[in-house]
Amino acid sequence: MSGKDVKKGPLADAEARYRDLVLACDQAIVIAAASTVVFANDAAVGLLGATQAAQVVGRPVAEFFALPSGNLEWRSGDAANYVDAKVRRLDESDVAAGIALLPCRYDGQDAVQILVRDIVERRKLEGRVQFLVQHDILTELPNRTEFRDRLRGAIARAQRNARQVAVMLINIDRFKAINTKHGAETGDMVLREVALRLKSSIRQADSVARVAGDEFGLILEAIDQREQAAVVANRVLGNLKAPIDAGGVKFEITGSAGIAAFPSDAGDLDTVLRMADVAMYAAKEGGRGTFRFYFPELEAMTRRDEMRREQIAQRMAKLTEREREVMDVLVAGNSNKAIAYLLGASPRTIENHRAKVMEKMQADSLPDLVRMALDLQQAGK
Repeated sequence: MSGKDVKKGPLADAEARYRDLVLACDQAIVIAAASTVVFANDAAVGLLGATQAAQVVGRPVAEFFALPSGNLEWRSGDAANYVDAKVRRLDESDVAAGIALLPCRYDGQDAVQILVRDIVERRKLEGRVQFLVQHDILTELPNRTEFRDRLRGAIARAQRNARQVAVMLINIDRFKAINTKHGAETGDMVLREVALRLKSSIRQADSVARVAGDEFGLILEAIDQREQAAVVANRVLGNLKAPIDAGGVKFEITGSAGIAAFPSDAGDLDTVLRMADVAMYAAKEGGRGTFRFYFPELEAMTRRDEMRREQIAQRMAKLTEREREVMDVLVAGNSNKAIAYLLGASPRTIENHRAKVMEKMQADSLPDLVRMALDLQQAGK
């Protein structure tokens, strides 16, 4: 064997081993030289809609790959290039693909090695990731960030068209009790049903989002009068009242809603949200299961309620352990049982002699506890 033959021997062996490796690879690999397909492994043959390599080899590479630059001519010194492209199959259907174009030598000439990966699944995953960034996982409604983005867009449209956009914040009344008594899984089932009912209650142009644990936000566009927002609010709150079956348990829930509008109530996004929040808590204070529009006097009323709740919290902190036990029963609404507990008597005895018992207890702390319990109930605790 000549020196020249010895020199070519290892190269030929390396190329043969490389071909075996490429043929066995599950990634589609095509080699093109002079704008023509000169090699395709089994994975590429299948991706291109063929049954054997002979159906692909020898055909113009442009029949199969639509690249932005249209350039598939690489010299051995060129750098690799990575692009997204369409792959045209023999049946003329298109497949979205990610392509790596790598310069190589094939049979002694400059060529391009084309590594093809179907990116349909990748795009599905990217779409899912983007969805999760913008949406609440539990209800699949837009999340707080997306809600603010949509409201920002709605405000811009309202400015351009000289219209109003109303914001409605809805809090599910006494939802914490559902979680506490029946568990978080049941609570999640209730929230998912609430989300479905809210979506079915609004117009196509409007938006609904989950902005906090048991709080939802609605954007009502193209509103000219408060009555239009009131119609939506009545429909939404009415739909919430139908019994919800969650895990075999039926719940009758209500929601409290607050409504504020841009630009009639506020001139910017954050202020209109704050005003809707103030109105929502005014609805809860007013008896729940209803809605309130924002008006300036609500600010002062809210501050007074906050001060009252703070004073109650301070008084609660000073109760003795025994008084706390009595208070728990009082807040639950059974004052006879609480008095009985304190005196060591039966609830029936207390009921029969209530006036006499209360008269004899003027020096005790119980009357003050009763008043505090009423304050707590009125404060929505």
